[in-house]
Amino acid sequence: MKTFRWKVKPGMDVASVPSVRKVRFGDGYSQRAPAGLNANLKTYSVTLSVPREEATVLESFLEEHGGWKSFLWTPPYEWQQIKVTCAKWSSRVSMLRVEFSAEFE
Repeated sequence: MKTFRWKVKPGMDVASVPSVRKVRFGDGYSQRAPAGLNANLKTYSVTLSVPREEATVLESFLEEHGGWKSFLWTPPYEWQQIKVTCAKWSSRVSMLRVEFSAEFE
């Protein structure tokens, strides 16, 4: 499994969407439970800026994984790598640098 080696800019957004199963009984009582082992899916909205020469390498990395294949990434201010996928990214080309925006799940 490959590792995402580029550093993201500080100030990323993290959204959590816990997946919960809910059963409602006839007397109004309801019960909730996590839906699976990884029930708390987090989405990281990251931005990073790379030199133009490095942009093709980063773009190739994301295309290679194609939105379905996992890779390892260490979130900022964390020490442990996590498995993520990236199904959505965009880039803005400047004179010397390219700024990428991506969503890791």
